[in-house]
Amino acid sequence: MNKDDFLKKYNISEEEFAATGLAWDVLMDIYHDYLRKEKELKILANFIEDCLVDIPKVHSIKKRVKSPRHLISKLIRKKIEKPELDINIHNYMDIVTDLIGVRILHLFKEDWILIHDEILKKWHTKEIPIANVREGDNPTIINKFKEKGCDINVHHFGYRSIHYQILLLHNKQEITAEIQMRTLFEEAWSEIDHKIRYPHNTNDTILGEYLVIFNRLAGSADEMGSFIKMLKNEMDVKEKEIKEKNQLIMDLREQITNSKLEPEDKDKISRSLERLGLFDLNTREGNLFFDQSAFKEAAKMALVGAVMRVNKGAPSDLVRRLVDEELSKV
Repeated sequence: MNKDDFLKKYNISEEEFAATGLAWDVLMDIYHDYLRKEKELKILANFIEDCLVDIPKVHSIKKRVKSPRHLISKLIRKKIEKPELDINIHNYMDIVTDLIGVRILHLFKEDWILIHDEILKKWHTKEIPIANVREGDNPTIINKFKEKGCDINVHHFGYRSIHYQILLLHNKQEITAEIQMRTLFEEAWSEIDHKIRYPHNTNDTILGEYLVIFNRLAGSADEMGSFIKMLKNEMDVKEKEIKEKNQLIMDLREQITNSKLEPEDKDKISRSLERLGLFDLNTREGNLFFDQSAFKEAAKMALVGAVMRVNKGAPSDLVRRLVDEELSKV
């Protein structure tokens, strides 16, 4: 691999490289050492994916192993950022902690909690998980991150994601892999932001403003997704109550029809039931609101009243008990 071509491709000037004090020969030793290990790292990446794919709430998983050229580029940039770093063939895998990268995507914002718990059950971590948030994000979400043991990083570009550095033991060597977790909307924004912002447009004010707006829209989309999910759950509960109410009315109608009450009493109770009415779940028409306990009490009073008229006097305790028993069946 030619040094000049490499530096040009990765936008590293000769002066920057010289200032690092790194020997090209040492980097080439690391390059060839990593080439020999790359296949094993891909096997480990597949193993991590297999451990994660069946976790409930996981929508999809992406994985990659850093290419040898990108590894060398990252080592040079780390040395530029931290001149005190001693980089050699023995420690480069400790310095670069994302040689294996796995990204988990989930649908709803709150889905991260279950996945987070499963990750921490399966692996030890090198550092405390980091939750990247945007300034102005929902405090409830941020507090939940803290409650689950995450450090909070307010990202200046609004990047949202949770990062884990998990520890793996392979051939008696400890290897660090990075897991990132975010929603589908966060992933879409991040991918577009990366394409637009890097490598040449980081400081473009106009593009930056549009990306900020896009970031807010992605956050709002996540909030809408969670709200729709909550609304659907509430509607399911209400639908169940409506079905129970409709069934109760139909059961009472049948019992009244089959009872030995006078026709006049049957007609009166039936008209009361008609006022309650059935609710049609398909057309969304009818009497939606229903208090089952109040309805049962009203039905009980109507039936007891009818018995009083039939008996021309107060009903016995036996009659009251029989009415209670009949209503308890519906």
